Amino acid sequence: MSALNFRTLDLNLLRVFDEVMAERSLTRAAHKLAITQPAVSNALRRLREALGDELLVRQGQGVEPTPRALALWPVIREALQQLQDTLTPGEFHPSTATATFVLAMADATAATLIPPMFSLLEREAPGVGIRVLPLTTRDPRGLLEAGEADMAVGYFPAALADLTARAQSGALVAFDSRRLYEGEYLCVMRQGHPLADVPLTLDNYCAARHMLVSFSGRSFGFIDEALASL
Repeated sequence: MSALNFRTLDLNLLRVFDEVMAERSLTRAAHKLAITQPAVSNALRRLREALGDELLVRQGQGVEPTPRALALWPVIREALQQLQDTLTPGEFHPSTATATFVLAMADATAATLIPPMFSLLEREAPGVGIRVLPLTTRDPRGLLEAGEADMAVGYFPAALADLTARAQSGALVAFDSRRLYEGEYLCVMRQGHPLADVPLTLDNYCAARHMLVSFSGRSFGFIDEALASL
């Protein structure tokens, strides 16, 4: 037997070995691993070749381990458990958590969400703090990737469309998103404006002059994008 090259060893073989050792059955191990029995058999064959030992031999309806397998199993099982514990994030307990989360959002969004959020935190997570970062971008992924914000709240149609397309193509998507609430837009005009006394239609709305408050400096806002898509 040649020396084992650990760098080329498929570590998935150790997961199969651990499950077969626990079940003493290729069929039950395959079910637990959500793979086929031939795949389990193939994995064991490759591990046998790598380690130079039969490891498990058929006996009756199941399999029995060799002395080498019995010696290896507790070490491999402990290593796999340590790896799982390391990679699995710890459970979050709001009542005992002590952390400050940075939320990127516009002022209007903060005025809607922050007051009830603080009331909830006082009751459920008194050790958790919130810092609001003014949001001036239409695509917050740069802030999230750089660690400048933990969450971004707002309307990001282009970013969401890109994330959806990536997910549908099978690409890895680094961010999760969900709808929190739906807001309404209101049309505000000065007293005595010509449109104040007539039904507001799309045509006369578009024909009127408008003011845009733009924190990003762009001269094309959400309403303009919605109108352009009609």
